[in-house]
Amino acid sequence: MDQSNLLALGLGLAVAVIHFLGESIKIPSGARRFRLISFAAGISIGYLFLDLLPQTYYAADRLKESVFLFLLLAFSIVHLVEKYFYQHDKKAPVQLKLKAFHTITFFIYYFLIGAVLPDLIRSEIYQGFLFIIPVALHAGLIGASLSEVHGQFSPGRLEKAAISLGAPLGVLFTSLIPFSPIVHHIVISGIAGVMLYVFVREFLPDKEQGQPLFFVLGLASFYALIQILHWIFA
Repeated sequence: MDQSNLLALGLGLAVAVIHFLGESIKIPSGARRFRLISFAAGISIGYLFLDLLPQTYYAADRLKESVFLFLLLAFSIVHLVEKYFYQHDKKAPVQLKLKAFHTITFFIYYFLIGAVLPDLIRSEIYQGFLFIIPVALHAGLIGASLSEVHGQFSPGRLEKAAISLGAPLGVLFTSLIPFSPIVHHIVISGIAGVMLYVFVREFLPDKEQGQPLFFVLGLASFYALIQILHWIFA
């Protein structure tokens, strides 16, 4: 296992720990809570539109217009699977359906994140860290505040453990069976589609909740971070 894989494994394990201990993370209540969530959402949306989606555009050199098909396909699959759980499995309690949906979806999501992380680090080390920042923010805040923000469930330890193992297992998988460049670009496009759905559907505060100013500050902070890293590593 080379240095890129070892660093990716370390970042994957960090995300796993953050996700598993998410409910133990103490964040402020009231307005301060939504300031933090809005700021983190701004960083995450900033990463999606300023870094990850441009990567899918560059991947079009190899995949042409198909790169956007994979992005749309991933977005649509997550949406359709969620709708299936709600509309076609009416005998199961809503809480059980949500747990099953989130466990499956987020395990695959974290597995694919871990799978592409070594190649991102190998290309530019700062790309790996940029990639993991919104993932770690989401991993921590979804456990700490998602149930309160969206009125949904709190997953059990078994579900959290299964989801948390996704990223390290993804790193180990591609350490043994590396992705070809084309597969890497396909997976990146799929992750972009899933992130677009997850960040907008699950991460942004609903309705009157949230602090728009702090969302804008999150966007601006991430843009500044990208410019600084580009200047340092140029």
